[in-house]
Amino acid sequence: MKGTLVTGGDKRLAAALGPLDTAVAKKFITALLVTKTTSRGTIQSTRELTTNSGPPGEGFKPGREIMYGGQGKITNTPNLTTVTTTQTASKGQSEYGGLAEPRLDETGKGVTGDEKGKLRKQNKRLKQQLKAAQIQGSQWTEHTGQVTYESTTMPRTRGPHRNFMCPTGRALNHPASQVLCDWAMFGCPTRTGRNWSKDEMWEAVERGPHRSARSPEALEHFAEEIKEKLRTKQARLVAWDDIKDNPPPQLKISPIAAIPHKSKAFRSILDLSFRLRLKNGGVLSAVNDTTVKTAPKGAIDQLGECLSRIIHAFAEVDDDAKIFMAKWDIKDGFWRMDCREGEEWNFAYVLPQAEGAKTLLVVPTSLQMGWVESPPYFCAATETARDVATEYTNMPIGSLPPHKFDKYTVDGESFADLPDNHDNRPFRSMIEVYVDDFMSIVIPVSKSQLRHTAAAVMTGIHDVFPANDEDDGDDPISEKKLKKGEGQYATVKTLLGFDFDGIHKTMWLEAAKREKLLTILRGWIRTGQRGSAGIPFSEFESTVAKIRHAFTGIPMGTSLLSPCNRILKLRPAHVYLHRNKRVLAAIEGCRTLLRESTKEPTRCKQLISGWPDYIGFVDASGHGAGGVIIGELSKCTPTVFRWQWPADIAQDIKTAENPQGRITNSDLEMAGLVLLWLAMEEVCGPLEEKRITLFNDNSPTIGWATRLASKRSTVAEHLVQALALRVKLQKACPFTPIHIAGKRMALADIPSRSFGSNPAWQCDTDEHLLTLFNSTFPLPLQQSWTVFRLNCGIVTRVISALRMQPFVLEDWRRLPSPGKLVGDIGKPMSRLWDSIRIYNRQALSSASDASQVSHSESAPDTLGEDDRSRLRQLQAQLRPLGRRYPWPSETTQQRW
Repeated sequence: MKGTLVTGGDKRLAAALGPLDTAVAKKFITALLVTKTTSRGTIQSTRELTTNSGPPGEGFKPGREIMYGGQGKITNTPNLTTVTTTQTASKGQSEYGGLAEPRLDETGKGVTGDEKGKLRKQNKRLKQQLKAAQIQGSQWTEHTGQVTYESTTMPRTRGPHRNFMCPTGRALNHPASQVLCDWAMFGCPTRTGRNWSKDEMWEAVERGPHRSARSPEALEHFAEEIKEKLRTKQARLVAWDDIKDNPPPQLKISPIAAIPHKSKAFRSILDLSFRLRLKNGGVLSAVNDTTVKTAPKGAIDQLGECLSRIIHAFAEVDDDAKIFMAKWDIKDGFWRMDCREGEEWNFAYVLPQAEGAKTLLVVPTSLQMGWVESPPYFCAATETARDVATEYTNMPIGSLPPHKFDKYTVDGESFADLPDNHDNRPFRSMIEVYVDDFMSIVIPVSKSQLRHTAAAVMTGIHDVFPANDEDDGDDPISEKKLKKGEGQYATVKTLLGFDFDGIHKTMWLEAAKREKLLTILRGWIRTGQRGSAGIPFSEFESTVAKIRHAFTGIPMGTSLLSPCNRILKLRPAHVYLHRNKRVLAAIEGCRTLLRESTKEPTRCKQLISGWPDYIGFVDASGHGAGGVIIGELSKCTPTVFRWQWPADIAQDIKTAENPQGRITNSDLEMAGLVLLWLAMEEVCGPLEEKRITLFNDNSPTIGWATRLASKRSTVAEHLVQALALRVKLQKACPFTPIHIAGKRMALADIPSRSFGSNPAWQCDTDEHLLTLFNSTFPLPLQQSWTVFRLNCGIVTRVISALRMQPFVLEDWRRLPSPGKLVGDIGKPMSRLWDSIRIYNRQALSSASDASQVSHSESAPDTLGEDDRSRLRQLQAQLRPLGRRYPWPSETTQQRW
């Protein structure tokens, strides 16, 4: 077996690229992006798989344990059959379509690396369709103990294999076992395009390593690394002079780069996206561009949903539940899987050495970080191990044999508080894997249940990646990380770059990343205030990407990034903050939110939208804005509000008669949306963890509110940031903005046009408006609407945005009272949506021509469309895609 490697497995793919020059960083990120990729059709098995020695029906079968709506309950039953090699081959293109290679729908042909953009769009559409069709369910699996350990294939013997991956035990029953056995015996197939000419090879060698690999520190790193690779036979050195006159046909040379890494000096990444400019003026295509995707297409389509599933799992449990977490890292990652013999020449590189040294080529035998197919090949193995671990988890407590690493999983935070016995009370759990990180998240009743789940996960890993019983330090499960406490079940744990608290159900960016970001932003702000220098674009691009990731755990944070997005689109050589005050203000706001997240972590419930507690309708015209507020799941006083625009605003609206106006109708609608939210803060009471749906008839406004960004309008940018900040301060859940056709918005049209634009709706006083509303939209049980009168001081903040006056975040933090309910206050009510929808249609039947606003910017809608169905569909898109079980299955399965 091979020994320890210096280079570690890939953690976050592109996340650790660091301050590399723009071109190379972009290539690395592109090469390692998570996209759906696949396997080389039907592969002959290296051996016939054995059937279960235990009772029939305890092998893998796509049951109801995991489905697109959530992980659900395991319901394996005694009548299930073991999946054999023959069955796998026959089902590979139907029930187990995830084992097939990807193809473009428009051509029906395979996909090369330079077509990954088309494949990414195709997969995005597919994922949206799957989300819309999935049934909403729990992210948790309840333990039933229906699978017996005796059903595991014994003894755990492995056939000949040439790398660190070879399935055994329950992994032999998995639909992917045949493919994994083939890779274990012969290596992973590579198809990297045409062979290079001798002249092209010569020029690639002459070009040599990336400049990041030529520093003295990097040279020392590569010298130590190649020694270890030669010792473990994971690479060999070839003198270029020995083969340059008759090089191997498959030889391709790419530049190696040294990327700064958090746990060691450098990480070596082979830049297989590098395109070499030839001396004759041509360009030699990169290895990634010419690679034909053959790895299983279902292997990595779950990665983008992993963090979201964990957040949703935390959000759905009761506050008194106590969540324990543990994680395990696969040591050396991609290096545990080899490419096919002879195909390793595709991944050669020039060894970085001091100037004047003899040119040596490194020819690695393992999959390389930087190759577009390495993630799906490796994830096919780790996803299989996850499925196997799920099977072991559902075995009776105490049925699994002790694991050699059990000692590293106990005595974590709050572990001692658990009782020893569970008294037959079931526990809930979920198992996730992200590339080489396995995570077990459990709501236990006893310590024995945690010990059981730990043994299940580690046994599942070893069923795919052979354990090293002679040297624990060289085991596929990183003992180094276990000694740091990562495998210890605790109620606080770092998962995928975020710290999760299983007691308070909160999350925040892990300390090291947060402090690094804060330091960078502090330096930027000082530079911008002094006007001393610009920021290299590569650093700006990389840091903004990290901020965007950090905002995963900060509600509404992305609203601050609109000015930065414009800079990213322009791609200047340097970014000068002192010349762009909007960008500087955005950076200051980002730093403020990051600092505050340290003191007050985000509750996971505040990151999840859902069926609304309250619903708001709003409309704006050239005369004013108005809307209504009603209760759905929670009670509130049915309320109508309005506000007339000042004369200078009305005169600055861009129309056919006033083409020089600076304010668009969409800007007014966005201002109306902000006024609606401010009114809801007072009318609905505390909005903490409340879910809200906002209806409007203007497509750009709905787009801005959905994306929390504006591409061009600075007015909308200001208002979006104001709205997002108020939502965050209220600790509300993300609101759901929905477009509704203008001809169906009489409910909001009347108050926004009650200032004289339509004589039938003119209301000189609030009492007149109340009378009109009660007669047009009567409430159930003869209840009355109530008028909300906005505070002049708070409306002034919104008007200042329409006047394009500069602002800072603090302007929207400390606001006066939004206003008050006036007159006779109606009774708080809920479940009014159905009534409002009916009256909306009735009002339109008699006043369909009363609307004075132009809806040219609004998307088409139909009177017969069911708003509830549209809301359900939209919210389904916001939920994570549930796991399939087993992972190659492409069938959307329903649960009990």
